[in-house]
Amino acid sequence: ETCVPSPPNVAEIDGETDTQPRDIQTKIMDALSNDTEVMLAVNALSAERALVYQESKSLYTDICPRRLVYVTRVYLSQYKEVCYVVSPYRQRVRYAVCGGSGCYGGKYYKSQCVRTGWTRLQFWVWCPNCGFKLIARWYPQCCSCYRWLPCLQAADEITGRS
Repeated sequence: ETCVPSPPNVAEIDGETDTQPRDIQTKIMDALSNDTEVMLAVNALSAERALVYQESKSLYTDICPRRLVYVTRVYLSQYKEVCYVVSPYRQRVRYAVCGGSGCYGGKYYKSQCVRTGWTRLQFWVWCPNCGFKLIARWYPQCCSCYRWLPCLQAADEITGRS
């Protein structure tokens, strides 16, 4: 088995999850009330992504549990323009946050929970300078356990040290 010198790279997330300021929420709602087409489009996305049923808990343990967080703000034009997600909870603009390391539990291996299941989400944002925009971003929806044999560990096995 080939040794790996470092853990898997973790891709950056394009978006922030902080709470939208109340004045921004008010501006978005005011702008929505004046734009019926965007309001209908947001409602359609909300209905399309509605949670139909809750997954029943199984008898098995998820070794890489995920926590879903909602994207509330994104940047456009190489981080020059801040835009706010319109109704992020209704549009379900979210991504998975994964647990830490040690998910595999093997003696000779290292392991880490890594974001997987990257899905392209299309959603509406409101930008203070230009109004509503329909954009798309890739966000991970799942977590998987990646394991690897560290190079130092592999060298020790070859020389007989442990």
